[in-house]
Amino acid sequence: MSKKSGSRSRAVSAKSTSASANVLSTMPRAGFRRRLGAWVIDSLLVTPLVVLAGYVGYGLGHLLVISGLLSLDKNVTTIGWLVHQLWFSLWLAGVLCSYFVWFWCREGQTPGMRQFQIRLQNTDTSLLSIGQAFVRLGTSAFGLGNLMVVFDRREFLAFQDYWANCEVVVTTAATDH
Repeated sequence: MSKKSGSRSRAVSAKSTSASANVLSTMPRAGFRRRLGAWVIDSLLVTPLVVLAGYVGYGLGHLLVISGLLSLDKNVTTIGWLVHQLWFSLWLAGVLCSYFVWFWCREGQTPGMRQFQIRLQNTDTSLLSIGQAFVRLGTSAFGLGNLMVVFDRREFLAFQDYWANCEVVVTTAATDH
């Protein structure tokens, strides 16, 4: 089932005036396979960051115990205490979210997106704001929102793209179907 690459393009926005913005604004939107590939690579890259953040949190908890600022029952370990601490969960979630927000707001591409030649942008080709990035993260359901692209064959927008009012475009002439 072949589609023309023009079926995923949209008209140039009235807000974009530069020649480079005009080129990007006519790029086709990315399909499910490219998004899935980028998600896999980014998952492999963010996992060690979250593990490292977990070790830092564990080190802080252990430091509290050995310094005497925190006393635990005999049958409670530092890890057992940490898994019930809100600050530790927020710390790990913050590291995870920071990875995506940083790349989306600064470059429009995570390393996984760069590998699969896709870019996240507003429809006027500008980068996402921090608020948009958080809305996109909150509505993505850990990437499951991308499944909507399979069923939205006209617009090629994921659930989180609709909510954050953005799009994922292919940055090269090659397209996926």
